[in-house]
Amino acid sequence: MVQRFGRPASGPVVSFSRRSAVYVRAGLAAASLIALLVLFLSQASAGDARSEAKQACKADYSRFCAGTMPGGGRIRKCLGDNYASLSATCKQALDANPPK
Repeated sequence: MVQRFGRPASGPVVSFSRRSAVYVRAGLAAASLIALLVLFLSQASAGDARSEAKQACKADYSRFCAGTMPGGGRIRKCLGDNYASLSATCKQALDANPPK
């Protein structure tokens, strides 16, 4: 039997058998691994959406925002300022990938 020494701020002392402690640790490890996998996959899909938007708006960027310095959302702002003149594919890509 595994017993935790010292008392928590309130409540009884909690004790687990070794087998239960192993199952709890394995469950926590599996849950952590699944959470990391979900986080990684969501980041990958966000990168894909940005890449698609970049490809769809390449010509519009060259036409309207060529002098705009990248970073800080300046390119998205420039494209937003010229939204009425953008191509349909660029508008779709921007609408599908809203700013953070």
